[in-house]
Amino acid sequence: MPQVPSGAVRAQSSGFVLHFQLASNGTRRACSLTIQAASAGEAARIFRENWSAIESMARDGVSTGVVGSAPVCLAMS
Repeated sequence: MPQVPSGAVRAQSSGFVLHFQLASNGTRRACSLTIQAASAGEAARIFRENWSAIESMARDGVSTGVVGSAPVCLAMS
């Protein structure tokens, strides 16, 4: 039986939530991303395969200052 990847938590019916940190200008920002997947392993795979796009969107959100101290929300389709 495969283990749930560290940080992948089942979100009620909306998918799996993965938490990560993003370093920006010497500070760290806590981020989370909900991924629609059949299992935690699949969610982790999707996260790894799309990391460059996820990181880019998160950095764009942080650098524009639009998000302030609120979490960065990402959507991928």
